[in-house]
Amino acid sequence: MLTHNNFLHGDLILAIAVQELAMRPTIKLLTVLCCFFLCALPARAQDLDNATINGRVFDQTGALVVDASVTAVLVSTNVARTVKTDAAGRYHLLELAPGTYVVKATSQGFALEERGGITVVAGQNVQLDFVLRPAGVTAEQTVVSEADTAAVDTTRTVVGDTITREETEALPVASRAPLDLVFTLPGVTEEPFSTRDLAEDRNTSARSTPEEAGTFALSGGAAYSNNFTIDGLDNNDDRAARERFQPSLEAVAEVQVITNQFSAEYGRASGGRINLRTRAGAKELRGRLFYFFKDEALNANGFFNNARGLKRLPLQQHNPGFTLGGPVNWKKLFGARDASAPPPRSFFFVAYEYNTVLDTSMKT
Repeated sequence: MLTHNNFLHGDLILAIAVQELAMRPTIKLLTVLCCFFLCALPARAQDLDNATINGRVFDQTGALVVDASVTAVLVSTNVARTVKTDAAGRYHLLELAPGTYVVKATSQGFALEERGGITVVAGQNVQLDFVLRPAGVTAEQTVVSEADTAAVDTTRTVVGDTITREETEALPVASRAPLDLVFTLPGVTEEPFSTRDLAEDRNTSARSTPEEAGTFALSGGAAYSNNFTIDGLDNNDDRAARERFQPSLEAVAEVQVITNQFSAEYGRASGGRINLRTRAGAKELRGRLFYFFKDEALNANGFFNNARGLKRLPLQQHNPGFTLGGPVNWKKLFGARDASAPPPRSFFFVAYEYNTVLDTSMKT
């Protein structure tokens, strides 16, 4: 008996980050409607989804420099964040989007000191100190490459790792499921057993039990005790003890996994925590079209089919999609009161993926 199963699946992720919008009378209503729409978008958790750069600023004698300006510029968007050092010469750049930064420090009477290639991932705390030279003293610009940047966060005791965007693009994922990338990390195994295994008389009981099996076990922990988040927000299916939803692989910027010794800020579960961080637009318009295709004519017949003299079963999969991201120029879209004002720092990113599977199974 042959059965044909058709599965249709599509998901659309739309994330628009807006930091400035001129409040013109003609678009006040539109702004109110946008506020309702943005409330439904993933909010950025302060610590789960962002990075921190901090340190101290000294002069050449080792004295602390108070009220120095420290600026971090995200290379992909040219968005800058500036803070001042306190009375102890410390600065804290909080809630930075993960990515590659150029960090600059300067103060009155001192020359500009610049560090480039500072790459941070979600949840990382980078310590970066500066030594300022007096103005007029010629010095080479200091450039720190990604390889020179410390990958270990010495300010925390958490155990885990982050799968970056470059790794998600390089690793083949036949399932197109971003959480399958977690199996590439050490200490990750498939779920060993479910809560049904703990029930009395599990083989003869007719009572329907929930599928509390989980997806995978982290460092020997219970597979049904993990905490799943997207951009720091809850993504847990409490009945199935797994994630509710997985976004398109093309929409994922990082997969952050913490397996042990995490603090109460992550909470909720006694297992590990898995956070998917979605992508955002950049300063230039960029897009991608893709199409994954499977057909039984391209595959060899299975061993057991050959042993029984059976032909290949029909199998077709069509998986097209696209991504598009870039800047949003509200001045061109709605006009601006001040034509000389700089363009707003707004970006958008859209990812769409459609999956159709025609599969055939043999029932005996």
